[in-house]
Amino acid sequence: MLKAITTITTVTITLLYFLLLSLTYPYVCWFKYRPTNDDNNNHYIPSTDTIINKRLLKLCTKKYSLDLMPMPSKIIMPDQATTIHIPSIIAIKTKHSLPFPTLKSSKNASFILFIDYEFDKENNFYPDLGIDESYELNITSKYNASLYAKTYVGIIRGLSTFQQLQYQRKVPVPLLIYDKPHFIWRGLMIDVARHFIPISIIKKTLVYMKLVKLNVLHLHLSDDQGFRLESKRFPRLHDTEQFYSQDDIQDLIEYARQRAIRIVPEFDIPAHTTAWFVGYPHLSSSQKSSYELEKTWGVHNATMDVTRQSTYDFLDKFFFEMIQLFPDKYFHIGGDECEPYEWMQSEHIQKFVRQHRLHHHHDLQAYFTRRIEKLLKKYNRKYKSYSNYNVPVHYLLLEYLEGIHKDYKLHKCVYILKRHNL
Repeated sequence: MLKAITTITTVTITLLYFLLLSLTYPYVCWFKYRPTNDDNNNHYIPSTDTIINKRLLKLCTKKYSLDLMPMPSKIIMPDQATTIHIPSIIAIKTKHSLPFPTLKSSKNASFILFIDYEFDKENNFYPDLGIDESYELNITSKYNASLYAKTYVGIIRGLSTFQQLQYQRKVPVPLLIYDKPHFIWRGLMIDVARHFIPISIIKKTLVYMKLVKLNVLHLHLSDDQGFRLESKRFPRLHDTEQFYSQDDIQDLIEYARQRAIRIVPEFDIPAHTTAWFVGYPHLSSSQKSSYELEKTWGVHNATMDVTRQSTYDFLDKFFFEMIQLFPDKYFHIGGDECEPYEWMQSEHIQKFVRQHRLHHHHDLQAYFTRRIEKLLKKYNRKYKSYSNYNVPVHYLLLEYLEGIHKDYKLHKCVYILKRHNL
């Protein structure tokens, strides 16, 4: 009898405890979409006691649907929340002037967004790979919100999320968003070599890239069908009609920088190089004295002569000119679909292959790639390429370790080591 009374009393006290807890402490909907490395260091992350159970999480998901792209790392909101519509024109208040375009604003607007970040002149120039892009966006009421980040890049990412919230019909308040990218390289490649695209269209593309937080524009500037960037050092390189002047590209780089987007140039070598040979046929592996731009798609035979010192002297001068335009640390050299036909037909190239004990055309391309790596390293640049078989293994490992989230590092490194029988 006593045991039954004790059990009933315990159950009653437990039920009363949870009833009082539900009345005095609101449920919190905590959506954690992606892991971050600093989960234990964020003061605004609730403890496990405040995380609602799966059933309530489903209710919150149905009640408040936020269409954000990409979804932020964490979204925190109360279960019992009011909803608002954020106006398209707001008032923006900051401690420092912002060196980039913001949202539509008016001093007389009723909704105020407070922006704060750790101002640093060196941090306001170019968004290098790995710069801190995290931010904290806190919408506290119908009329107020705050945005904090450590860098101007984080502020731009937070403004993109805020802009997407402005398109939502209902936004729960209060709402706290903490975001940090899962991948530090989020790029879009545009092939302007085969199909020329005006600067105005590329700028529109950059605007939408910023909105969805893409941070790298990969410009494919040369191929068999065209060479699209002006070279003052080698004026016969670029197309005479459809090309970007150096002023055009500098303006585009600044436009991208103001939206926290890097521009990585690509000049395809040693194959896909017909456009190079139209003006400078001595770079080619064949004995042809003249070339014309290709009019069709596909893989063509034109390849650079990678055995002559004059080829590297030419490329050295070209690289020096281009790095004056492009501040990014990465320089893409293509490297894909290198047909060995012209190399196989050339007597002096085959003699070079035998003298250097190269057993395959892949080995010859690897020789070329290593020399290009040294040229770019001299100018504090790192090369990127499409092909894995023709690049030094140590560089592949470094590339994966630098640019890929830690969850994938070990898998990729093991794959590379097995591929090269190491």
